[in-house]
Amino acid sequence: MMRLIKLACLVLAAAWGLGLAGCTSLPEKILHTKYRETYDAVYEAPDTSDTTARFDGNSTFDDYRRYAFAHSPALRAAFDRWKAALERVPQARSLDDPILAFEYFIEQRQTRYQASLIQLFPAFGKLTLRDKRAVAEADAAMRAFDAERLTLFDRVVKAFYEYHYLFRATEVTDENFQLLADLEKVVTTRYTTGLAPFADLIKVQVEKDRIANELATLRDERGSKSAMLAALLNFPARAALPWPKVAPYGRALINEAVLDGMIKDLNPELKAADSMIDAAAYREKLAHRNFLPDFMLGASWMVMPGMDGKGDESDVGIMAGITVPVWWGKYRAEIREAGAMRRAAVNNRDDRYNMLKAELSMAIFKFRDAERRIGLFKTSLIPKAVQALGVAKQEFSAGKTDFMTLIDAQRTLLEFSLMAERAAVDREIALGEIGRNIGKYDIGVWLDTKTSGEKQ
Repeated sequence: MMRLIKLACLVLAAAWGLGLAGCTSLPEKILHTKYRETYDAVYEAPDTSDTTARFDGNSTFDDYRRYAFAHSPALRAAFDRWKAALERVPQARSLDDPILAFEYFIEQRQTRYQASLIQLFPAFGKLTLRDKRAVAEADAAMRAFDAERLTLFDRVVKAFYEYHYLFRATEVTDENFQLLADLEKVVTTRYTTGLAPFADLIKVQVEKDRIANELATLRDERGSKSAMLAALLNFPARAALPWPKVAPYGRALINEAVLDGMIKDLNPELKAADSMIDAAAYREKLAHRNFLPDFMLGASWMVMPGMDGKGDESDVGIMAGITVPVWWGKYRAEIREAGAMRRAAVNNRDDRYNMLKAELSMAIFKFRDAERRIGLFKTSLIPKAVQALGVAKQEFSAGKTDFMTLIDAQRTLLEFSLMAERAAVDREIALGEIGRNIGKYDIGVWLDTKTSGEKQ
């Protein structure tokens, strides 16, 4: 029995050594370190759940972004998938469990019973390739988490600034409503004194009611916009979120050639695709090694009836063997499958790169178009509309123009003001899209060095 135990220990020791059990590679250690750092930075922070976290009028976009990163279920799901992929690495590099068998002989002519311990060893290099493939898949899962974080960032940008636009549109429309209310008082006075026809009073009341309806629509829309933002944050808001605080917009100079070159260096989707290509390549190499036989080592302890009525005798044996890879058609099919999957991974990466370049180009166009509109409204159209409204008021008071000219001037100023607010929001949303495409949500880092941090 002691000899069997010693041989079993030798078998298990060989399994431990040849199976690389407990051997963690440097890439795996790096992935675990990054996982721990991400967990500490994002999820180990003090709890800011619905009992302690409050957004108020001083809450900025960074406050919303940080809260979303720490509480988003979609982002946490990607983080858990990263953890799951890490846990598959030690599984991939480990041997199968040894087999402990017991055999009892019914007739017991030659042997009463036998116990054996058997361990199977993959052909040389198979475990290493499995380990590398699992590490590459874990790296892809880490990149997928980064990509999900960028996607969440982009969605929060859109929801945050759309909510801010609703706030500004409500303010501008309300200001216009108050101006019309004041104008209605003036027209009413002029009508009662016979200086203005009844038609002017009707026109101002119609315009006031129209603006009041638009204002009511904007106020009703607040609940849905707030709900969308709260959903992205996973924030249990029982009422509409307060209007956010938006800092003055900083200027940015966008160099399309530079940003296009940053996609390959920074975008996590492309890095995840590269890791999946590596994993597919390791799988293809592993398929080629299936033609090689696997090895088996084992030890057995047999108990046999003694001769001439003596007591039972025992003996210990060792065994070795190999698998016989005879199904070559199956192995060739595995190689072809692995090659096709590798080529598919390459094509997926190339397709995604092309789409990211196209999306970046569109986002840059949106940014430049918004910048152009902001300049047009701020420096030209709105000042002229304000001037036109002032002239219309003076001429209407002097009886030199009709009331519809005054209403049209008021309406034009409102439209230009709203369009200017829309352009400013579109600019920030476009910057968010640019950041998502190049793979960097802290976009202030890559703004032009001469103008980054400046406020206008």
